[in-house]
Amino acid sequence: MKTKSREGYQVDTNSRRWVLSRDVAVNLGWVDQYLEESLRTNFLKMASWCASAHAAGSVSSTVAAFKAFSKSIAKTKRPIKKITVTDLLNFKAYLGPERQPQLWPLVIFLRHWLKKSIPGVEPGVQNLLKTWKIKANPKGVAIRTRCPRKGALTDLEQQSLEAALTDSFASRKTSLSTFVLADLMISTGRRPSQVGDLKLCDLLPAGKQEHEDCGLVIRFPRCKQGRAWRVAFRPAYLTAEKAGAVLELKALIHKRLKRFWPSITDSEVNEFPLFPVWQRIRKHRDASFSKIMRLARSEAFHQATDSLSDRLTRLVKRLGVMSERTSEPLRVFPLRLRRSFATRAAREGCGVLVIAELLDHSDGQNAGVYTENVPEHAAAIDAAVAMQLAPIVQAFSGMLVDKEADALRGNDIASRIRMDDGRNVGSCGSFAFCGALSPVACYTCKAFQPWLDAPHADVLSSLIAERERVRDVTRDEAISSINDRTILAVAQVIRLCDQRRIELKENSHE
Repeated sequence: MKTKSREGYQVDTNSRRWVLSRDVAVNLGWVDQYLEESLRTNFLKMASWCASAHAAGSVSSTVAAFKAFSKSIAKTKRPIKKITVTDLLNFKAYLGPERQPQLWPLVIFLRHWLKKSIPGVEPGVQNLLKTWKIKANPKGVAIRTRCPRKGALTDLEQQSLEAALTDSFASRKTSLSTFVLADLMISTGRRPSQVGDLKLCDLLPAGKQEHEDCGLVIRFPRCKQGRAWRVAFRPAYLTAEKAGAVLELKALIHKRLKRFWPSITDSEVNEFPLFPVWQRIRKHRDASFSKIMRLARSEAFHQATDSLSDRLTRLVKRLGVMSERTSEPLRVFPLRLRRSFATRAAREGCGVLVIAELLDHSDGQNAGVYTENVPEHAAAIDAAVAMQLAPIVQAFSGMLVDKEADALRGNDIASRIRMDDGRNVGSCGSFAFCGALSPVACYTCKAFQPWLDAPHADVLSSLIAERERVRDVTRDEAISSINDRTILAVAQVIRLCDQRRIELKENSHE
């Protein structure tokens, strides 16, 4: 007997392993061990209905809950012939108060079972389930407590992560695909499953104004509203700066597919995923083109969600960004980026419904936590705090030189970086054009080569004074803290200068 999962996968219900989607496969070998034949048949009938009606993740949770129930009851009687009131009461007691939220998938499943009048459940179970009041898992704890390991990132952590990601991509240590993956999760707050569901046809130009690119609209498929795969979408906008890398990745995929099938059209290319499994595509290279396109329109060539999440986790671990709160490497996962995205929106004054829209929620019941107690992560930074945080944040990524002549372009007067009063603080080691505001932008740039005896302390004093002035004028901590990472970079340069002077003094006495 066969059925089709909600995601479109053919499932052999006689098998003990059901593949429901590219992300979810359910193992059912335990039913032969715990369930008597008639109960086993009826359970598999109900599980088959769930697979065709519900999302693969929900089916997996339901099967896991029923397995936990069956395993606990089978310890005292095996095999189980019928689901009884006594068994359910014993299982609830076995879970205890802390784990009672785990009952929810089982309760919903049994309600469907009773509603369909399929044998196997004792009649008294229906009345029992009506009397149960099960607490839901607490929501928003990491946000309310401002957890430094699971809650929203601070501004400094966010800026450090984005800077490290950009530097890693610019130095070709991170691939274009991985960079786009991480940047999309940071910029849009979308779930990895939604990012993984994207196809090239979901990248739409936002229009042009006065011959300038206005960015990109991305149609993100909705995935947690009880709908089939890719039938509903919600758009997100990317600025021209953010869209550049996405369009470059699209062009690269187009080029690679053209090498496989030179006659493939643009509209056919658009059916392929933004994050494809190239090994799987190559495997089908010699298949009929009609089969290729049938697979392209399905989720066959899309990367698994766990694979995308793992790529993000490995990337952040490799970047080695430090947290100023824990003095440890930053721990980042997709849900934490969603929390950070929503928290920033709340700090900018967005209401519950707007945040729910940005997070692709159907209502605002789970978005309220972000506006209940908007966290102001940006604490006031003065010179003392800056000197303490500087070694942790490591915002300076350039190279200190003893004097101008030691710099990469030390013989080029045009490379000098000047303060507003005309004094020099270092050299620029880049030969490319740069339109950034110096010297503020220079201290966090890899090409900056500060001089040992330059007036870096005066730069620090002016930045802190400007921070206080902006805060007094705007009364907005987020606006006044915009240069905090630069302040920490200058403080780090000052510390490096102090250490270098000690080294030179010690060497002179040898």
